Amino acid sequence: MRAILFFLILAAANGLVSPASAEDLFVGRVLSVDRDTGKISVELMDEGDNPDNRENGRKNVEVTIPPDRLSKSLLPGNVIRVWGGYSQETGALNATHMQALGQTGYGQDRTGVRRRIGKSRGQYGGRGGGKGRGK
Repeated sequence: MRAILFFLILAAANGLVSPASAEDLFVGRVLSVDRDTGKISVELMDEGDNPDNRENGRKNVEVTIPPDRLSKSLLPGNVIRVWGGYSQETGALNATHMQALGQTGYGQDRTGVRRRIGKSRGQYGGRGGGKGRGK
């Protein structure tokens, strides 16, 4: 019993000593994209900001991400979500993941499964199999 208590205290102490760094979520509008170096200039937006209102004195930051993780469809003017950490020394945002709003990839049906399911429900021009009228 004492050994278990000792290991629980040791595990709790280890968790307090080495806290994991959390990633922050930032939302912003792309100003410029450099695909060779993976640097993007972004105008950060607050949650309550209206995208049409540019008079709020927003902050422009440089986002760095590995060039192979940079989306080919990213253009200036796109609104993006950026996960990563902000460096106070350099004033840059080191991104681990980036996603353009409205381009989540969930609308694509690469395998055709959603279409086949939808046809059985009466979508996509199918008659459907509801109320006992299976195919």
